[in-house]
Amino acid sequence: MEQVSAILLFDDGRGDLGPLSDLRASFEQRTGGLTLLECAVALRTHPVRVATGRQYAALVAERLGAEATAPVAAAICVNGRMHARMDAALREKFDALHAGAAIVDRDGSIVAARLAGSALQSFIASVAAGSPQLSAEIAVTTTDIPLWSRPWHLLDATRFGSAIAADIEAVSATWEASERGVLPAHAAHVGVERLHIHATARVGVGVVFDTTGGAILIDRGAEVRHGSIITGPAFVGAKTIVSDRSVIKARTALGPQCRAAGEIGSVIFQGCTNKAHDGHLGDALLGEWVNLGAGTINSNLLNTYGDVAMRLRPSGPLERTGRQFMGCIIGDHAKLAIGTRIMTGASIGTGAMWAAGAAVIGAIEPFAWVTDDGERRFRLDKFMEIATTVMARRGRSPLAAESATIATIHSASPG
Repeated sequence: MEQVSAILLFDDGRGDLGPLSDLRASFEQRTGGLTLLECAVALRTHPVRVATGRQYAALVAERLGAEATAPVAAAICVNGRMHARMDAALREKFDALHAGAAIVDRDGSIVAARLAGSALQSFIASVAAGSPQLSAEIAVTTTDIPLWSRPWHLLDATRFGSAIAADIEAVSATWEASERGVLPAHAAHVGVERLHIHATARVGVGVVFDTTGGAILIDRGAEVRHGSIITGPAFVGAKTIVSDRSVIKARTALGPQCRAAGEIGSVIFQGCTNKAHDGHLGDALLGEWVNLGAGTINSNLLNTYGDVAMRLRPSGPLERTGRQFMGCIIGDHAKLAIGTRIMTGASIGTGAMWAAGAAVIGAIEPFAWVTDDGERRFRLDKFMEIATTVMARRGRSPLAAESATIATIHSASPG
């Protein structure tokens, strides 16, 4: 059997997270405390490679560098939509795959395959063409390993909670002994699950960590300010700041360099997103560079207590989520004015700006500029000027591939 030389994460093009899919591949989506890509890197067992279709090829190449797509002789190929973490049990299942074998889910989506030589190269080529296919000689078996395909799948209580717990263990395992902080005397910890605080993180006076229902991790350079309460499972990413007297509820994953305040629960922040003021946010997924004005609140429960239906894009179908609690999806670079109300099941497009007194209902077009005077399209040059300013506050700037993709999305939006 040829020795595996890499883990190859691939985007099969079958997942749709609405606006969150505009600027990142499946394996770049934060599905717990980490993305699947970050999980694979944290394992430190094999080099990690990626494969995508044309939509993300330039983005991934610029973000991850040439090494991420460098050729390998043999690989375990893993679907980027896998929600389960590559823990010991799952790695054992993948390692048990014979060369030239694959596992698929009940819908026929490829979950994982152990490929080498021409079979591997043929598979990568099919991914690039947008239709992943296995060679005829590959032996296929069916598995119950779940793959996500819609945003609400990421908020499944069991899978989301398990992903956060696994990611906490994966990240804390990479810390040296000198990087493990201790709970200061002016803060409190209740519960039986573990609390991980990086030595460079700061914890304010009167902070309460409740690990009764799951572990909590405060990553390097993060800060939890005075009087806040965090309930596990919860993951606070590197250099993220939780403002004074905030309430972070269970199953919350805040990516790096975010600002979080108010009441937040069952939420994923991809990273570099601002919710720096009071207001409720529940059962929601936010991309990068989102800014929520003071007092912005969302609804995550219908008055009928019924199944929430969502339209991921204005032109898309209305889909049943199967969830009683489902808040909103907010695409990258969206901006919401003070006091914005977001109704249950809303989807806000990439680059949208909402400054109207009316509540956000349904699906909002990308780059929609909405005020009480009506809706028009955000000018691309002005949008890029603002995005450049915002990103500079985190020491970043738009990559060429990001700018090109944004321009493509903008040109396709109405207005």
